[in-house]
Amino acid sequence: MITLVADVGGTQSRLGLVQNGVLNESSICNFLNNNFNSFYEVVSEYLRDKKEIKIFSCVIAIAGPIVEGKASFTNLDWNISDSEIKILTKCGNVVLINDLTSLGYSLKKLAPKGIQHIIGPEIFNRKNGQYLVVGLGTGFNVCPVVEDKSEKPVCLQVELGHISLPSSVKEVLIRKIGLCNFVTVEDLFSGKGLRDLYKVISSGKIKSGEMISKEHLEKSDPYATQTLELFSEMLGLMTRELILQYLPFGGIYFAGSVSRAIFNAKLTSKFEEAFKENTHYFKELEKFQINLITDDAAGLLGCGVLSVA
Repeated sequence: MITLVADVGGTQSRLGLVQNGVLNESSICNFLNNNFNSFYEVVSEYLRDKKEIKIFSCVIAIAGPIVEGKASFTNLDWNISDSEIKILTKCGNVVLINDLTSLGYSLKKLAPKGIQHIIGPEIFNRKNGQYLVVGLGTGFNVCPVVEDKSEKPVCLQVELGHISLPSSVKEVLIRKIGLCNFVTVEDLFSGKGLRDLYKVISSGKIKSGEMISKEHLEKSDPYATQTLELFSEMLGLMTRELILQYLPFGGIYFAGSVSRAIFNAKLTSKFEEAFKENTHYFKELEKFQINLITDDAAGLLGCGVLSVA
């Protein structure tokens, strides 16, 4: 039986086919969302040359909340319903999940080469069956993962990006740059947040997150380096808050384009210093393993887990 799986973010959609729980890597295709008016158009384009394939079910991971089989996006003017997907693909069953939830389900499917160790113990000293996926890309969100008694993952759907920015982060940010126009967590910890932070530091200049990362690595723009250093420091503080909220002794797994840009900017020391700076209320931070998911197909792998659940 074949399942259509999709990972739909704010910028692009990635689709593939899973058969008997195994993702067919040659079936994976990426689509830029700006080239389409709806996700239904993306699905139609993907299936255009696959008319001989019978789709048994669909599992769609979406960058936004899902309520009663309907999903809206926090950073994209699209809506998706399971009933419309069912009609379009002529399949028997459709599951809509949050994109971070799909990453949570992917953790035990990821190959070692799909995970980059950042800080913390290389080997777990202690596990409590709790993990946390943290996504920074077009938006921000997390997925708490808890193992049941048979060690199967149970992934929770939340929308943490839209809560108020913690005071511990906001106060340091005000001290560093003299103001804080970042109201929610996502206002700062996202692609837009990275651009807005650069704009403040550079006194009004505008650059994309990709350009900021590129010019930092090339050492051609000191403002880019200052931006990434401060962003890394603030992310360290935010991660400390997440540790206390979720106690993920199984590890924190960062994902998304902004996460990759930050941890590949060779500024991990800034993140680690802030993360461990003030441990008076929790002295076991060194026991938490922090990693980066580097496998682009991770979301599809997580959808594949649900295709055989």
